[in-house]
Amino acid sequence: MRPWRSGAFRIQALALLVASLAIAAVVLMRGELDHRFANRTAEAIGGDLILEGSQPASDEQVALVADRPHARTTGFTTVLVRDETFVLVSVKAVDDAYPLFGTLTVADQRFGDQYAVNHGPPTGQVWLAGTALDRLEQNLGEFITVGDRALLVSKVLIREPDQGAGFYSMNPRLMMNRADVASTGILGPGTRVDHELRVAAPGEAMNTVAEALRPTLAVNQEIDTREDAGLRSMGPLRQLTLWGQLAVMMVVLLCGGAVYLAAGVRGAEQARRCAVMKTFGARRRQILSRVLGRELVALLPSLLLGLALAAGAFLALRQWLGDELAWQPPWHTWVLLGLAPVVIWAGFALPRLWRLVHLPAREILGDSPEAPSARAGLNLVGALAAPVLVAMMLSGSLMDLGQLLALMVAVAVGLPLLLWAPLRLADRAGQRWPLAARLALRRLSRRPLTTLPMLAAMVLALSIMSLATQVGQQLLADWRDRLPEQAPNYFVLNLFDEDLDAFRAWLDDHGARVPGYYPVVRGRLTEVNGEPVREAVTKEEDEDDEGQRALNRDLSLTEAESLPESNRTLTGRWLGDGPGEVSVESDLADSLGLEVGDALTFTAQAGDLSATVVGVREVDWESFEPNFYFMFSPGTLDGQSRYWLTSFYLPEDRAGELPALIRQFPQITLLDVNALLDQAQGLIAQASRAALALAVLLLAASVLVMAAAWLAGGQQRRKDEALLRVLGARSALLRRVAVLEQLLLLGGAALFAHLLHLAALVPLGIKMFDGDLPLSAWILLPWVLVVPMLLLEAARPRNQERPLARLAG
Repeated sequence: MRPWRSGAFRIQALALLVASLAIAAVVLMRGELDHRFANRTAEAIGGDLILEGSQPASDEQVALVADRPHARTTGFTTVLVRDETFVLVSVKAVDDAYPLFGTLTVADQRFGDQYAVNHGPPTGQVWLAGTALDRLEQNLGEFITVGDRALLVSKVLIREPDQGAGFYSMNPRLMMNRADVASTGILGPGTRVDHELRVAAPGEAMNTVAEALRPTLAVNQEIDTREDAGLRSMGPLRQLTLWGQLAVMMVVLLCGGAVYLAAGVRGAEQARRCAVMKTFGARRRQILSRVLGRELVALLPSLLLGLALAAGAFLALRQWLGDELAWQPPWHTWVLLGLAPVVIWAGFALPRLWRLVHLPAREILGDSPEAPSARAGLNLVGALAAPVLVAMMLSGSLMDLGQLLALMVAVAVGLPLLLWAPLRLADRAGQRWPLAARLALRRLSRRPLTTLPMLAAMVLALSIMSLATQVGQQLLADWRDRLPEQAPNYFVLNLFDEDLDAFRAWLDDHGARVPGYYPVVRGRLTEVNGEPVREAVTKEEDEDDEGQRALNRDLSLTEAESLPESNRTLTGRWLGDGPGEVSVESDLADSLGLEVGDALTFTAQAGDLSATVVGVREVDWESFEPNFYFMFSPGTLDGQSRYWLTSFYLPEDRAGELPALIRQFPQITLLDVNALLDQAQGLIAQASRAALALAVLLLAASVLVMAAAWLAGGQQRRKDEALLRVLGARSALLRRVAVLEQLLLLGGAALFAHLLHLAALVPLGIKMFDGDLPLSAWILLPWVLVVPMLLLEAARPRNQERPLARLAG
């Protein structure tokens, strides 16, 4: 425990404690989030792996997954008839193992109390969605005929865990037991049916099962996995994944800077001990054992304590995020977490200590016990490679962060060199300053090998602190804007002109919030600038391209007077008041090669319509609002056969009034998206908490790096004060010099941190915010830390006793 008597060693141990805690916490958090979102994705699609086809899975295929939890479902559409009412419903027939993930939400009466169950309906019963009950005017406890079979309607089907997979199914839902399907007689030859074999295969087991099933696939079968699902590509999850990788890299760089500062002071302390041991004939092995061995062993408690604190923080985070999942980090993750701070120490501290073993005693005892410049350069490369290596090990891959990594590496290497010129210029300009300011500046400029690394570490810490806070706040703001509290929870289709005024009046009377009404015309793009569309489109397009898919089907065309909130004009302008103008969605425009000024022709039911492209829009497809590829200026769609599309928000306590709406407008299609909305809100809530936790960790690491830099310079400051006191300086002068020195150091660090913050806005905005990360007041955050540190320095008492002893020390 002798090394713990050294203040420099305690700083180094604190830095490694922070490194161990921060790195482990970030990596464990990222692993937990990956596990959670993998399960959420599996829940959304109904399994980790789904074998889908128009024919049921063969006995051979079922045998291949027999050792894993699996469920079989059958989906089809049919018509329910009650008196003179006909309702087309989407049927999901499930077996006793359904659902593999999550629970179903049901109720015992329409708009009654909801509760969760972990099974589907038993044989002889069906569960009907509320909209189907409303249309049929059916009551629970009555029988409904499905094909040739009368089945008891026993529960109201509120929500299915995999309901997100059927977002575009506009029909009311019916769930039945798979054992009853044959007796209904519905699935005859030519019936359109979808059979699914859903398998729970977490982790790498999913790939193993997929490889086993692929050789058995029939022509009409395919495999979908959780990796193929679009859930992970959602904006919040994509941003959070990038933010987690970036956080690992920044934490490693920050902790490496703290270790570097502490190791410099510790190396100077160990230099005298190595020289004395060499003078008395100690061998190299003995010096290594006494200096390096003892140093590393003494650091182990800090590393272990950091891992223990990270494990505790991990458990607390799991509880905070909610929906606890049984994920345990594999053993190799703990090994990597234990090695990461050791690699950082080896990269930053070990070269300095190792150098002392090889230098002669007289060189160590001289005024500058530094290694030759070539070896110092090699040590710099090793110190720079250590955090990059650790970040690569723990983040899995840095390919997505190449631009940011290059920026950080350039900063780590070039920042001390860039700061050298301003320091020299300030030294020359300060020749005519008052005595206190001149002394403060000279104390910094005459020790560039000490000042520049400390200043660079402070700049990195302050810039990362302000960037982490701004990025975290920007993420939360973007996610809140994407899904506001009163996002539309119902969509309505097939609303016709003659019913529009009455429908609007009903919504107004019931306090519904309506973003807008859109007339919809079904049409297909046929000509671009007078040429048939398949000749106008470039030949490089493939069948998976968005443009090709748009050409092969009718599209929903609409008119709008104002730009929707979820849209943003990229090029050109928004639509004018006159007919004949169209605005195109940006991805589709890129795919089809459309530009402002192109003339488009569409074929619709009532004839062709033409318009000129006046603008290209970016569309947020995750906004839970109606969005369109083509939006026309008012009057362009006149004379076409159309219906109206709208969405609205209705408070949950007024949902009981919806049956009256359906009875008044029986032709409309009412789509309840509350299940999807709840799922998206849950994901965004967890992502928000995780982003906040990452920002707090980065803030803590930044503050502790500043503390390490402050303490690392404390010994030299005390020696300088002792020398000035010997020369006759009074306490007032010493106080002014100390405060001005810290003002120059911390103020300069804050100013350069602003510049680094500004430089990082562009790559951060490109990677995480689609190029949009505006300047904000968070850039001033470093001063929130700098000002208290200056006040602390001004209030610090000056010890006037034994200046010669302090100078000798």
